[in-house]
Amino acid sequence: MAKATTKSGKSTARDMASRGSDKSGSMEMRTKEDLYREAQKAGIEGRSQMSKSQLISALRHR
Repeated sequence: MAKATTKSGKSTARDMASRGSDKSGSMEMRTKEDLYREAQKAGIEGRSQMSKSQLISALRHR
């Protein structure tokens, strides 16, 4: 897979997040919908009622 880069050739945090990197802050850059889909795949219950920050917490602690 080709690496997403800026004009300067550096990867952005959003690019890293879209590739699933779990570096500090990367989940915060993802959309709530993306986090919801990941939580769905992980089988996290109650995800439809969760806020973005709750989804991030649940995914990090699974």
